[in-house]
Amino acid sequence: VTIGNFDGVHLGQQGLLNRVIRRANELDGTSVVITFEPHPLKVLRPEKAPRLLTSLHEKIEIFQSLGIQVVICIDFTIEFSRQSADEFIGTLLGEKIGARVVLIGPNYIFGKDREGNIDLLNERGRVLGFEVGVMGPVEIDGHRVSSSRIREHLSKGEVDKAARLLGRYYAIEGIVTPGHHRGLGLGYPTANIYTVDETLPEEGIYAVRVEHGNETIEGACYIGTQPTFAGRKVGVEVNLFDFGGTLFHEHLKILFVKMIRQERKFQDKETLIRQIKEDVERAKEVLREEVRNA
Repeated sequence: VTIGNFDGVHLGQQGLLNRVIRRANELDGTSVVITFEPHPLKVLRPEKAPRLLTSLHEKIEIFQSLGIQVVICIDFTIEFSRQSADEFIGTLLGEKIGARVVLIGPNYIFGKDREGNIDLLNERGRVLGFEVGVMGPVEIDGHRVSSSRIREHLSKGEVDKAARLLGRYYAIEGIVTPGHHRGLGLGYPTANIYTVDETLPEEGIYAVRVEHGNETIEGACYIGTQPTFAGRKVGVEVNLFDFGGTLFHEHLKILFVKMIRQERKFQDKETLIRQIKEDVERAKEVLREEVRNA
């Protein structure tokens, strides 16, 4: 069993999950993840709550792809937050799950008033019959892999650096909705995406791959407010290369490969069109290079 929020399910967390799977196989047991929805800070201190990297649906998909057999998602409420650490261990890990091994990350704190810690887990484990293992942090380039570090990279448009920590491309999902058709008027039709994903990369242009059903299409994605047209609301639009179908109300998953440039305002429509042409060509070049280097 392991316990946590697992926002991003990044390489550090994947290391812990893989260890859970290995120990479960060694014991001929079941690999279990306990997680929470919503994120505890959204309930306890909403002003401090981070913008999430992954939805619950996406987290469960990744858990399953890694080989986790059971996911227990606890509805995190004020009432649940008042449960003592000892009660959490005894009721959930002991009575309901019958844990044999509990694996956690460093500095794990839980329970009412954050009273639960590794020492308490070890103490209760000796009574209830489970062992406790602690996995140290994973580092890349001398820095600890963390959800906050990934969010920092995304805020700067460094989607390629975020991908190194995630072990996959950062992605958002959404439904294609009607837009202003400005892209069509500029010669580069775009699909406007409505997404509930909380963390968007910095405003700008990105080389992307887009999953549509069973096919993957290369493209360029724009995130921004369309300042050339005096826009205000941040939107997400994607231009798909070599695609001539219709996408209204279709579900798309956008995988961010690399930033092409930051958002900026252009003096007129003609200048913008020239820049878009350069952006598209640069995105195609980036995607070709990425395939060659794979």
